[in-house]
Parts: sequence; C-alpha cells; structure tokens
Amino acid sequence: MIDSQLRQSEWNYEETVDRIEAIIDRVESGELPLEEVFEQFGVAVECLQQCESFLARGKEQMDLSIELLAAEPDF
Repeated sequence: MIDSQLRQSEWNYEETVDRIEAIIDRVESGELPLEEVFEQFGVAVECLQQCESFLARGKEQMDLSIELLAAEPDF
C-alpha cells in the first residue's frame, strides 16, 4: 500500500503524456518487433487510463469549487 501511495505521489501528467508520445513515435517508426508493439500498446493504454482518471478527478474538483462559489450569497 505504501509503495502504491508513493508511486501515485510521484506520478506526473505531463511526463505520462510524454511517455505515451514516445511509445507512439517508436511504434510508428517501425523499429519495434511485433511482440514489443503489443507490449508497448498495453503500456500506452495503461498510461492513457491514468491520464483519464487524473483529468476526471480534476474536473470533479473544479465542478465542486464552481458549485460552492455559486452557492455563496455574494457571488
């Protein structure tokens, strides 16, 4: 559990997007054997899921903040 919390605290959206882009570049270059393409595709999908979760959490936080601001009488 501690290891997973540590990894999550070190996770970075921009670095993950860079990693996805690097995988796409390598796959498109044709330099990878087919087995490696499949493996890298799996890594890219996992990274995309992490990014999607991160963005969804951020959107929820922003929506909540907007609701709280709208509920204030002076807004």
